[in-house]
Amino acid sequence: MDWNKAASSTHSDGDTFYAPAGRDAPEELARKKLLVDEAALLRAALDAMPTIVLILNDRRQIVGANAAFAALLKAGLDTLIGERPGEVFGCVHARQGPDGCGTAQGCAVCGAVKTILSSQRSGQQAVGEARILCETPDGGGAMDVRVTATPVRVEGEVLTVVAMEDISDRKRLGVLTRLFFHDVMNTIAAMKNYVRLVGRKWADQRYDAGDVDQLGQLADQLTEEVESQRDLTLAESGDLDVDPQPVQAAGLLRRLCDVYAAHDAAAGRRIALAEVCDGRVTTDVRLLARVLGNMLRNALEATERGGVVTVRCRRGGGRLVFEVHNDAVMPDDVQMQVFQRSFSTKAATGRGIGTHSIKLLGERYLGGEVGFTSRAPEGTTFWIALPSDWREGRSSELRV
Repeated sequence: MDWNKAASSTHSDGDTFYAPAGRDAPEELARKKLLVDEAALLRAALDAMPTIVLILNDRRQIVGANAAFAALLKAGLDTLIGERPGEVFGCVHARQGPDGCGTAQGCAVCGAVKTILSSQRSGQQAVGEARILCETPDGGGAMDVRVTATPVRVEGEVLTVVAMEDISDRKRLGVLTRLFFHDVMNTIAAMKNYVRLVGRKWADQRYDAGDVDQLGQLADQLTEEVESQRDLTLAESGDLDVDPQPVQAAGLLRRLCDVYAAHDAAAGRRIALAEVCDGRVTTDVRLLARVLGNMLRNALEATERGGVVTVRCRRGGGRLVFEVHNDAVMPDDVQMQVFQRSFSTKAATGRGIGTHSIKLLGERYLGGEVGFTSRAPEGTTFWIALPSDWREGRSSELRV
């Protein structure tokens, strides 16, 4: 967007999905930038800070920043004057609103704009955390930041000093650690129960080979959870290796449905396999199974007892599209945050990584496209589309 052009024509708030619209004219931006530049003590204090610091006008536009910010973006400050924080960080919502950062539907759940607005409206310091989904050359990334907004008066002009501390590593470690211990401890508990059961039956000479089979399944599940933790850690750091092989869609979906039909989350629920296109893709089958498995587990957890989760594979636009559907509808605020790394609908006990890993693995590592729809009365469908190897195929109706 040409922000100078936008600034000259957006003095009224107009319609917006969240924060007020409107921008200062170029000459007004230049005046405020000059105020900041001439406040030598303020600039020296900000440049001494290792974290990113922005100075915003009352329309949330950048009129100053510290040296750490310029170094991070490898850009001159003059090129960033007039833009808003989400625009310079590449937030995916920045281009969706009628007036850029802060005005899209997704901005209503953004901790950064909420913190800035809170400080500007109260005249007091405000602190919050934000999850920012960014567009990057390698397909996108997530940032977790701690935001501190503080009002400051410069030559009679009230501006907002915004300090942004990158806490992505801290959040990532916390989420992955919580996920790992949650899943592994649950599986170990189940294994211990079965060991006790087998011991009692052995003592009573009521030994059942099926109990040992169950122990084997739990051991396999424990191995899968440890491997999942390893893959997510490597994926987040950019070190995950991909091993593409031809994969038959129908066979993969049958195996996954068999596995998840025995999952705890499937208790009292049914998995239906329908409209399976007999096509093939060349991809990493282990990672694709992990993506689809997360979709299945999330759908089962969102489904009431007696409900059905439906799995499909169809052809569209030269791609195979894998879909997992359930009848529940996600609230709007959940939909706007669903792919963000540390977001969970289950508060402190939530996993906060499943849907993020779907996006991360599906797009960055498998080269596909991931998305979802969620609306009444249709329900919620998560999907991943991958380039198809075959142009010919047939569909069949199957049930599990």
